[in-house]
Amino acid sequence: MRSGDYYGEDICMRENLQDLFDLSFKIDDREKMREQYKTLRSLELGGKIDFVNEAVDVSALTENATTACDILVSDTGTNFVFCGNDTSPAAGNARLIMKAVLNLLSNAYFYGRERLVTTKTIETASHIKIEVQSGGGAYGGLEYGRGLRFVRNVCLCHGGNFFVEQSRFSVRAVMLLPKAEDCKEYSHIPDLYSLISDRLSPVYIEFFGRG
Repeated sequence: MRSGDYYGEDICMRENLQDLFDLSFKIDDREKMREQYKTLRSLELGGKIDFVNEAVDVSALTENATTACDILVSDTGTNFVFCGNDTSPAAGNARLIMKAVLNLLSNAYFYGRERLVTTKTIETASHIKIEVQSGGGAYGGLEYGRGLRFVRNVCLCHGGNFFVEQSRFSVRAVMLLPKAEDCKEYSHIPDLYSLISDRLSPVYIEFFGRG
């Protein structure tokens, strides 16, 4: 996947949406902001996503998403902390994996009872694990949690798995993705600057685009 294809929208339409959002952001019109995001979501969902089996730097992807979330919600008292390790690349589609990780992070933010969310990346013999842990109540089960069915489907279509471990005090969501073996080209991973500076980035859409 190339960086220019990451969002899948027409460039002109994307620039127009950015201008509209900037205006509504300046005048603090949250209703108008939500309308822009609904439009963006419709465009994104309507676009074709080609599943390309490339090498994905899951550790960098998870760390960038976690840090971006921490910066964007810094005034709410919630802390997002990445404490994972560098891992071998996973095989798959960076865009889908990013969406799945952000679904888990936003669930932890909106529904978790604790103000600390931690992410980890762990390498096993055959898989790369992405773990998102928060206080109890963050995930309502695979059938009911917001976007969790999507996360599970992303993992399954990659040849991996997804499960949630819930106790009285904490919830841990785990994505399992197979290691990249024959992938020669790396997928584009949005860097931290683009995630926090572009208000049409995946992090902004996930956290502030709820209709």
